[in-house]
Amino acid sequence: MRIGKWTGVYLGIIALLFRYFAASSPFHTEKWYTTGLYPLVRAFLDHTLLLLPFPALYLLIILLIYLGYRFVRKLFKLESRKQGFFLFSRIILNFLGLVIFSFLFFWGYNYYRVPLYQKLELSPSPLSTGLLITEMESTQQSLQILRDKVQSDSTNWADTPDFSTQASMIRDEMKSVLREWEHGGKGSPVVKQFYPEGTLRRLGIFGIYFPFTGEAYLDPSLHPLEKGFTMAHELAHGFGITDEGEANFMAWLVCSQSSKAFFQYAATMKLFRYQLNDLYRMDSERYKEFLVHIPEPIKNDIREIQESNRAIVPFASELSRRSNDLYLKSQGVKAGVRSYAQLPMLVYAWKGKQ
Repeated sequence: MRIGKWTGVYLGIIALLFRYFAASSPFHTEKWYTTGLYPLVRAFLDHTLLLLPFPALYLLIILLIYLGYRFVRKLFKLESRKQGFFLFSRIILNFLGLVIFSFLFFWGYNYYRVPLYQKLELSPSPLSTGLLITEMESTQQSLQILRDKVQSDSTNWADTPDFSTQASMIRDEMKSVLREWEHGGKGSPVVKQFYPEGTLRRLGIFGIYFPFTGEAYLDPSLHPLEKGFTMAHELAHGFGITDEGEANFMAWLVCSQSSKAFFQYAATMKLFRYQLNDLYRMDSERYKEFLVHIPEPIKNDIREIQESNRAIVPFASELSRRSNDLYLKSQGVKAGVRSYAQLPMLVYAWKGKQ
């Protein structure tokens, strides 16, 4: 057996062994990977694939189709089924090994770094109903003030920066915050719009960070307010923040402290909607009472976002949710998809610390 024939398998096994040691010592993982190897990976990707004016995933898909075509042709040329079985098994195992190695090497070991909330000495815990309502009233007041700063007509978001400007502003502001916290911040991750429009949303996602190319993708059909926050969330992933709740928190913090009122409003609106969801889950009657007192312009914006989100129906939303939940838990995120909803707790803990 030649080693070259099983290179992918060996790389996958080695990567999984490093994963075991990485998970057992977050402090050392922070040293050797997050602040050691990952910035080098980030620099390589920033100066190669990320320079393309379109998503590098397009090229990867074409390459996989080509390699798959060659593999099938070779498979049909074999004389026996036994040869075909062994070739098929070896190729699949090598492919899976390379996928595991590439995922962990290019980004995945960040799952086992020191958590952001621990670095910031935050102690997030569930909010009581009364405390949640108090927080919601404060958030609503901020929304009213920001709404007037942005504009009065929600049908035309004139204050919305163009896509590339949004991405650059958020990235630079996030980099500054992370460097101040000494929590990474190296590199220049990018977010690219993924066409055809609506493709990602039909898969049940708004945006995604793709470790194999080092870039994030966003569905261009998103509502402007959803697009700004989702962009910030995916950029946080690009900077090595893997936990979905922490990426949401990072997006909220950077956008809410932005010099652009539009970003402040988008972040505050996202927090408000998470708080509304929490209240509905905890006490549906008090949720109904609270809805009555929400100012009409803010209600209209929420309706706009909801209508925009309902305009494209995912092929299999439950399958998408379950697969994402399984993926997150397999990477050590115990809360799974529920980690997204930790934003109100993290924001409250952050405010208390300030």
